[in-house]
Amino acid sequence: MIAAEGLGKRFGQIWALQDVTFATDAGRVVSILGPNGAGKTTLVRILITELLPTRGRAYVAGHDVVKEAEKIRRKIAAVPQEGSPIGFLTPYEFVYAYLLLRGYSRREARRRTEGALAELQLSDVRGREIQTLSGGTKRRVLLAAVLAADVDVVFLDEPTTGLDVLSRRIVWNAVSSMRRGGVTVLLTTHYVEEAQTLSDYVVLMNRGRVVDAGPPGALVEKVPGKYVVEAYGIPADRKPHMTIGDRGIYFVDDPGEIANDLVKAGARVNIRQRSLEDYVLYRVGAVSEP
Repeated sequence: MIAAEGLGKRFGQIWALQDVTFATDAGRVVSILGPNGAGKTTLVRILITELLPTRGRAYVAGHDVVKEAEKIRRKIAAVPQEGSPIGFLTPYEFVYAYLLLRGYSRREARRRTEGALAELQLSDVRGREIQTLSGGTKRRVLLAAVLAADVDVVFLDEPTTGLDVLSRRIVWNAVSSMRRGGVTVLLTTHYVEEAQTLSDYVVLMNRGRVVDAGPPGALVEKVPGKYVVEAYGIPADRKPHMTIGDRGIYFVDDPGEIANDLVKAGARVNIRQRSLEDYVLYRVGAVSEP
């Protein structure tokens, strides 16, 4: 349903993307992870036919993003990172008008609008002007529009950035609902927990390249050791596997001995199982030898 083959994009002398290759089947949630500047938004803009690639090919819903852009646009919907719904409309008016523009009948547009607003828990603000709503609520209005459209592929560029915990869970539920309906969802996110919770497939990017790709569980298995020991106030004689800020991270099979030594030395210690966040830090963070 989505495929990239040796995809590259250059702005002047700067390569924002280089040799990006991955593919995913229909009805899956794909998360693009990576630090700022990794090329995530550039990739999305190419896939939604907003940017032309410099080299390589990409396909969405079986169509070439360069040669068949119009066909792709009829089958996709997108919520861009900086997108905002029209302020003087109400949530109901915005979603309803969006569906009319996509060719739905008035009756079907009304039915779909009601369902999407309920799914995103927007029914209580359906009649308020969007410009009076919070930033997080505006993001949910945009998501309601793409949810109602019933397209083959949905692109969400950092859909939960700036949302509170409750709003984030509402968005997660909507993404899961689209997946159950057979929609392919590609989202970019800085929230690794979000990718691990929602995704069937994760593409990890850094500096415009794909570092690794696979199911979240398979990527987590690549983290060395079975447990992670996090320590604050690390003793000088206990060099960690990785340092993030003032936090030392140790990947171990048996956390007991090192945790006890760290506690005795005055460090604050947390022991937990491996997660996708650990794999991201391990692959794109500053890893040092133990």
